Amino acid sequence: MDTDRRDYEYYEERAEYVKFEDITSSEHNANIFELLVAVNPIEWNKKIYLLEEEIDGDPDEFVVGEGDDLGWLGFFIGRNYHLVELHIKYFPAGKDKMNAFMDGFKHNIWLQELYISTDLGRDGYESLGHMLRNNDALVNLCLHEFDIDLESARGIASMLSNEQYKSLKHLFFVQNDLGIEGLTDIITSLRKQPQLEELKLCGNNVDGDGCLALGYALESWEGASLKKLHLCHNDINDEGLQALATGMTKCNYLEALTLCANPSVTAAGLRSLSTFLQSKSCCLERLDLDQMNIDCAGVGALVAGLSSNIPLKCLCLSGNSIEDEGIDALVSSLPKCSKLEELHLSENGGFSAVGLKSLSNVFQTGLNLTQLHLRDNAIDDKGLMALVQGMKSCRSLAKLDLSHNNAVTAVGLQALLRAGRSSLKELELWGMRIGDDGAKVIADALVGNNSMERLYFCPGYSNVTSEGWSAFSRILCDTSSVNDTYISNHTISNIGGYQSHSAPNTTRFHLFLNTNFHSKEVATLKLLMHHGDIDMIPFFRWKLMFLPLVVEWFARARPCWEAIHLMVPVEQILQFEDMSALHGFFTEEPEAYQSRELSAMYKFVRGMPMLAVGKEEEE
Repeated sequence: MDTDRRDYEYYEERAEYVKFEDITSSEHNANIFELLVAVNPIEWNKKIYLLEEEIDGDPDEFVVGEGDDLGWLGFFIGRNYHLVELHIKYFPAGKDKMNAFMDGFKHNIWLQELYISTDLGRDGYESLGHMLRNNDALVNLCLHEFDIDLESARGIASMLSNEQYKSLKHLFFVQNDLGIEGLTDIITSLRKQPQLEELKLCGNNVDGDGCLALGYALESWEGASLKKLHLCHNDINDEGLQALATGMTKCNYLEALTLCANPSVTAAGLRSLSTFLQSKSCCLERLDLDQMNIDCAGVGALVAGLSSNIPLKCLCLSGNSIEDEGIDALVSSLPKCSKLEELHLSENGGFSAVGLKSLSNVFQTGLNLTQLHLRDNAIDDKGLMALVQGMKSCRSLAKLDLSHNNAVTAVGLQALLRAGRSSLKELELWGMRIGDDGAKVIADALVGNNSMERLYFCPGYSNVTSEGWSAFSRILCDTSSVNDTYISNHTISNIGGYQSHSAPNTTRFHLFLNTNFHSKEVATLKLLMHHGDIDMIPFFRWKLMFLPLVVEWFARARPCWEAIHLMVPVEQILQFEDMSALHGFFTEEPEAYQSRELSAMYKFVRGMPMLAVGKEEEE
């Protein structure tokens, strides 16, 4: 709806009487206006998405149509104090429409997050600057996945250079295909924003000149607050990294640096980075150098920096060309990274047993490593067993990713699980043909294992048949006896794909129990489900001393029985024939539960009648 430009007073005078059906293109959009004017909107996630087409039909989707008056939309957003996030994924062409929207929107002082996925034009960004000046709540500003031309880049640069926006902490530019001139203008304007805590310039052609401008901007910040700097998927070279490293020495709070997918950086550039790592101002906790084409020489350049006792918690070196010699050099530096928790070395071409033996030494240096990622490195059984030698003394490793190492067989997995069973919580074996032999080895290792929670592999690719799934099913709930059921695995929550979608129904159900109940409750439920008439003879040796314990157990088990019947509809169980063993339990009426308890007590009395009579006579 095109209109002549109106001032703010126009909307204020008519706001009380305007009919939303007259200024919107649909009932759905009118409902969003209702949310904007509500004093206390209850069913609203406090977000609005401006879209060209409907996505899910959610209440927060405002699909801009021909009959929508964007001036009124901007006005009501501008005065709303509930809205937390605004996502502008589409805005119709036309300077008048943009001006009409921005005239009202710039009055908003409560919005906290703004995400822009369409070009607003130079005038739009300069108008956005008015909103930023008024708003002391906006924390996140993200411009992502749309092209920004030179004129718009200058509008953004003008917006950012005019004034410091003290509330703005996170500024993202992602995949905007910025030209060199526009990129340099925007980066230069950042000198006015030293309060930023996170800056992302990813996929935006940042080259040596861009790094030089960014380095100058960082150097100009007095009391810089920057904690996270993301510069992945750019064109950074050695000279650019050197300029950047110089600027980063002014950032005394920088915790995370992401440089992945800048393959033009060589060992010379990495030496500049290493110099920064040795500086007194360096407090990096995460360093991401994935896909940087780093070879053994590159690792050698980094060693001095990594050996400088920095508080690094996560080091990412996946997708490079490090190989055995580089691993040996890396391991020599890691003991100084005493706080290192995550090490990512996936997709590095291949590690032999020699390199993995060197890597195993990491576990013997006192590091509290919790995650190790080694996917797609041509590891075989011999290499895995070399790694395992060091893991035997490690009690901190919780996650191990061995995905796409197809030469590992059941032999290697058996050695691994025997060594790491005390601490490992997650094991990833995606893209590996573990087969039934591997499934059985893993299942055997999970017997009595109270730490493993997630086991991932590709069910359709792994060659695990019903025989292998049967092994997993037995360790989850062995119904051979009451004791075997009680000591089954009640900890693991995932086997196979995410959420165990491809697992047999009974296996998925037992995993569901493990996920949603405490292990003691799971054991109780499995006993109730699979042992409807519990054999009391094994307990007769304790005579009547055991009877109160039986009564107490049934009393504690009653809430579990009630909870699972409320949580799982009986129809959901009855529809599967392979879950027939559970049909009786889920069709059980409450009165039947009491019968179970009475039956157990009766078996005691019937099994030891003279003891029961003697007890009564004593009383």
